[in-house]
Amino acid sequence: MAEIIPPLNSQTLRRMTTGEKQVARRLKSLLEDDYLVWYDIPVGRKRRYPDFIILHPSRGLLFLEVKDWKRQTLKKISKTDVTLLTDCGQVTKLHPLDQARQYTYSVINVLQRDTRLVESSGQYRGNLIIPYGWGVI
Repeated sequence: MAEIIPPLNSQTLRRMTTGEKQVARRLKSLLEDDYLVWYDIPVGRKRRYPDFIILHPSRGLLFLEVKDWKRQTLKKISKTDVTLLTDCGQVTKLHPLDQARQYTYSVINVLQRDTRLVESSGQYRGNLIIPYGWGVI
């Protein structure tokens, strides 16, 4: 069972959307003990809040953005943005994959400042030594 930070107590669950609760419970129960999962923590200078950051010692980092959108509220999707029908009318937002990518690179840029976390030689010199990725649920 993965460790989720902060723990899934009533206070944390109240802050989560329905989709985030479902994802958090699945991550906790389905991932192995050596996974750490952070929910809604600030990252980078702009203090952005990815929904989930998942760390495994040998598999690396995964940044996940969770959206509770319904098919009928999605009006338009492009590579860069999404138009949604909300209670306030149509709203255009950054595409969630771009959002997750930006979170990822905010963290990666900070981690790459630590020389112990970057390749010191060869073809990947200067790159982070751990794999990373991002996605949307």
